[in-house]
Amino acid sequence: MSFIKTYNMTNIEKNIIIGSLLGDGSLALYGRSKNAYYREHGCTKQVPYRKWKAERLKNLDFKLLTTCKNPQLRSPSNKIYTELYNLFYKNREKIITPENIILLNHPIGLACLYMDDGSLVIDSSKRKNGSIYIFPRISIYTLNFSKYENSILQNYISKTFNVNTKLKERKDGKHFLLEINKRNDIVKFINTVSPFIKEIPCMHYKIKLKERFENKRLELTDKGYKNINSWSENIIKNNYSKDEENFIIKSKQLGTTDKKIASLLGRSYWGIVDKIRRLKLENKI
Repeated sequence: MSFIKTYNMTNIEKNIIIGSLLGDGSLALYGRSKNAYYREHGCTKQVPYRKWKAERLKNLDFKLLTTCKNPQLRSPSNKIYTELYNLFYKNREKIITPENIILLNHPIGLACLYMDDGSLVIDSSKRKNGSIYIFPRISIYTLNFSKYENSILQNYISKTFNVNTKLKERKDGKHFLLEINKRNDIVKFINTVSPFIKEIPCMHYKIKLKERFENKRLELTDKGYKNINSWSENIIKNNYSKDEENFIIKSKQLGTTDKKIASLLGRSYWGIVDKIRRLKLENKI
């Protein structure tokens, strides 16, 4: 009788897998195989990103195989992936349902989806007065999913992470993806996923709004444009004052919930969760 290892998957690990499964990752269950396994291919440029995933998932025995043509992140076969396969696949095709999307309940999962299949674009348009207007948009390329499935994801992201997206129609894939183009939602989204993306230098370009704006401005200047107006650059700073930090520490000592602290400080819930995580790492809580 062969030994089958039992894994205790944490919520963070599960969210990394679910976010990646909605993006570049897949689950495979073939032929006589009793259990499924996770796999993910990527280009050489993204090896540091997949090393980050492998490190985060090392307790689940994930390995990064770099000897093959396209580096591959892979898990062992196990019943925990068979359970996920049954939730996320129908007729061997990935699906989004109201039942499976609730597993994406932490910003690290949203960050993985964005790093896998998202882009930050700094665009420009000409105005009637001859000026050039620079503005950003974020696209999440969920083209492998139907309009209905994208609607499920859209509503869930709004409810869970307080970020509004819109459905955008395209000619390729299943014709729909999610886009964020309103200032407040772009800022909220970036603030939500940044704590995790900051851990991976090769992914920083997906969150560096000011730098990307400046690069676009210089590009347009080099082309001879002079009157360049940009989308509001008063990007909301996520820094905490000393008074806010002390308030958080005292509140946690008194047993105040993260949600209550967020409400009292007028901060986002996930921002407070991340700040508390960092305070714990600094042994302040």
